[in-house]
Amino acid sequence: MASPAEPAARVFFAIVPPPAAQAALAELARSIAPRVKGRPVPVDNMHLTLAFVGAWPGSRMPDLHVAGAAVRGEPFRLTLDTLGGFRRSGIAWLGPSHPPPQLVTLAAALGDALRSEGVPYDARVFRPHVSLARRVHGRRLEEIVDPVTWDVDAFSLMESKSRPGAVRYEALANWPL
Repeated sequence: MASPAEPAARVFFAIVPPPAAQAALAELARSIAPRVKGRPVPVDNMHLTLAFVGAWPGSRMPDLHVAGAAVRGEPFRLTLDTLGGFRRSGIAWLGPSHPPPQLVTLAAALGDALRSEGVPYDARVFRPHVSLARRVHGRRLEEIVDPVTWDVDAFSLMESKSRPGAVRYEALANWPL
């Protein structure tokens, strides 16, 4: 979407867990990474993606802010209790066995807002999850675990920033539910 001369940011919309939930997710990630022969996701990068946009030109960043501000949703309790994986992308994840209707509605409303602003995004079927480990080469996980739960009352526009030896995610904007 960005021209070769215009810098682009790699962006996505997400729910970011509060610190206690991030810590629980990071502990689970460290415990399962050896089982799946993967690398645990850093605690500061724990999130649940609502919509992935990808490379986006800086001059059109206001379109993303307009889309985010247009979304209305209700706060809800999120319970992640099911381990799974995406074999092709080498990801082990934790997701909800029963996604709350408010989460599904929030993702759909965000998709509608992005489309109305002319923002292309990855519109695959929404499969809510938090990535726990990457570069997974071991057995695939499919099991119920002790839940990680938190109350969701906001969502964020995030930027993926590459640094030597690591990628970090930074919130660019937040919207309350």
